[in-house]
Amino acid sequence: MKNFLKFKFLIEFILILCVCSLEASEETLLKDFLICRSCGSDVGLSNFLLYKISPLALSASNETLFEDNILVQELENPLGIRYRIVLLRHAVCAHIDSVQINDISDKIEWSNYFSWFPGFSWKLCLCAQCGTHLGWMFEPIETATESQAFPSAEGFYAIILPSIISESFVNSLLMREKILREN
Repeated sequence: MKNFLKFKFLIEFILILCVCSLEASEETLLKDFLICRSCGSDVGLSNFLLYKISPLALSASNETLFEDNILVQELENPLGIRYRIVLLRHAVCAHIDSVQINDISDKIEWSNYFSWFPGFSWKLCLCAQCGTHLGWMFEPIETATESQAFPSAEGFYAIILPSIISESFVNSLLMREKILREN
């Protein structure tokens, strides 16, 4: 009986080691980088695309983009400007504390005004490199405090589709041109 318990313990130990080594060897495959169309700076990864429909969407459709089938929504702001957006769990936006126009400085805070996603406050998302308007950051109203600069794990990013491009697409253009130059 004593040898059986030792053997059982040894088998369980080996199984735990196998499971741990499998988990450790599993890697998250990076699908594609999404970059700012203006300057080429990293904005996010296509791995973090999110499926969440806005009740205010004029249209919502699944489109094949970034080598994946993703949700694209068309939304309209109070001025009548329409945007085609995709949602990301994580993105890179510039940290903006305040805006200064002439001699007037105004602090940037989360806004509840006309949110496309009820229950969420929003802030602008600008490219950290060139300042291009990339979209908006959304944070649950309860946690959208003055000290919260970026969305928490419950928040997300609405990125304007024409403001970004996939890095693999850019690379395919560059590689093709290089091949043509060599011939």
